[in-house]
Amino acid sequence: MILKKNQIGIYHCLTGEYRTLEKFPFIVGCLPGADWKVPPPEETPDWEGACMIKKSGSTYRLVANKKNDNLLLINGGPVTEPFSVEENQVCTLQFGCTPLVVFAGKDPKATSDQITRDRWEVINGRSGGTLGETNLFGIPDLIREMGASFEDCAIKPVGLDCAFWVVSMVDALTPPDEELEEDPDEEYKAPVVVDPDRGEFTCPICWLKFDRPDVLSIAVHEDLRGDPKLGDDAMLRFVPTEFNSIGQALDPMGLPTVDGACPHCHRKMPPGFMDVPHHILSIVGAPSAGKSYYLAVLVRNLQRTLFQKFNVAFRDADPTCNAILNAMRNRLFAASGVETAMLIKTQLEGEMYERLPRHGKVVALPKPFIFSLSDPRGSGHDCSLIFYDNAGEHFEPGIANEESPGALHVASSAGIFFLFDPIASPEFRRVLRGHDDPQFAIDEAGNRLDQQDIIMAELEIRVKQNKNIAIQEKIDAPMAVMIGKCDILEDHIDWDLIRNPIVENRLDMESLENNSTILRNFLMEMHPSIVANSEALSSNVKFFPVSAFGHSPRTFKRGDQSFIAPNPEKIDPVMIEVPTIWVLSEIVPDLVPVA
Repeated sequence: MILKKNQIGIYHCLTGEYRTLEKFPFIVGCLPGADWKVPPPEETPDWEGACMIKKSGSTYRLVANKKNDNLLLINGGPVTEPFSVEENQVCTLQFGCTPLVVFAGKDPKATSDQITRDRWEVINGRSGGTLGETNLFGIPDLIREMGASFEDCAIKPVGLDCAFWVVSMVDALTPPDEELEEDPDEEYKAPVVVDPDRGEFTCPICWLKFDRPDVLSIAVHEDLRGDPKLGDDAMLRFVPTEFNSIGQALDPMGLPTVDGACPHCHRKMPPGFMDVPHHILSIVGAPSAGKSYYLAVLVRNLQRTLFQKFNVAFRDADPTCNAILNAMRNRLFAASGVETAMLIKTQLEGEMYERLPRHGKVVALPKPFIFSLSDPRGSGHDCSLIFYDNAGEHFEPGIANEESPGALHVASSAGIFFLFDPIASPEFRRVLRGHDDPQFAIDEAGNRLDQQDIIMAELEIRVKQNKNIAIQEKIDAPMAVMIGKCDILEDHIDWDLIRNPIVENRLDMESLENNSTILRNFLMEMHPSIVANSEALSSNVKFFPVSAFGHSPRTFKRGDQSFIAPNPEKIDPVMIEVPTIWVLSEIVPDLVPVA
């Protein structure tokens, strides 16, 4: 059992910003070079109070640069000497009227998540008695109504155990009247997100980060159409400030809302997105490698195998978002014949994409397909999986990240899947010359170039650039290199030595490793650059044989054009779900046990 180490975190009680500290010493305050910059009080704009946080074993020390200064307070009093924060301790750190809280413990973020910053409790700081609750700007009126003295009162957001003296927070309790007169709806506008690279959550649409308090609510009232980022037809996204008795945010017209939106791209978040961990699984491959077919068949097989073999439910977490993928799956398996089983190739700007704002530009982003994993036995290890069906062109050299960032999800992936297409490879075509698969005829006509090793090399560069790691370093995320359409290789791979590694409700790692070695050796002979590039990217690479159809597709004509599609009556996938189950055993081992 791995024990969590003691950590320290800081929370801003007014903005909801949170940060777990990872480097020390860490400086908070009004100094120009502070790690957490705090604005100086309005009355003393040149004040440069700061506090340095140092680590010593499992204890943290707060060292102020200005002692006995009434503008820099720890636990409500001026600092006279270094202050120690030990495990499971909470203290206030205040710069003028900027109220921060410092948490130390195994999971300080969980402590900050209990705070409701839109509701404040007023207490008698001398006796400890509660005077009432209100919003931030209602505090002065509440104190007057109760006949209390401002000097004797302290305040704290609901969910926090330590408080701030009211007299040191007076400036923060006054609403900006000028701004409200100019725009009475100002409080409902989205905040400026300072750092899209920090936060507990990663948006499944734009892959920028945010914390729970940053999530916007989506208005319900019809008069609230018109969002500054999404246009006049979209419902307004706003920062919630009022809630009903069951905790639902109220829109500016007083209607309860249920949907949240990303603070960056403003796209609606999937239902329950912040309730469980989520893992991005990126499928990469050359154009026409068969990624759409692969994904449609994969989802169907995962639903069956995970529940039958591991007692894990694989469910649709967002039917609206997944409608396109579900339609693809139904089209494939419910087709009456070859002609109706064909899936349309994923286009760079097709229906698999939506145009949304990202870093100030409106760009095409792939729609996420989100599924939940849950153990009916209640193991507490539930999570969600996010798949994308990218156009292969997104991974080709020359497609700029800034203008077309559709492939950037690979940098946030918990697992990467590279679908290698042997039919696109000249080396494989020479070995397989004479095979009756109609896909060979297309390539022999010169309609496709083999860029798979180039795409793999480009993938490595993009992932390392976006993770900001050196080119010689490797990522830890598991990478599955899948030889697709493996049914055409039956005469070239010793299938007697290949074993299905899912045995007796376990993933047999010995069989999986044996399969991987056989496939790696085969690729080393046929296409060694794929092996070299994949192992240069990840320190955890495995090789798999897969086939979405289990048979060669058939040719049919529509007018003067020839098309290819599988025979729905003969679809018999080969180990299509094994690579995903292996990745799951790496990232959620409690759900997928190994032997």
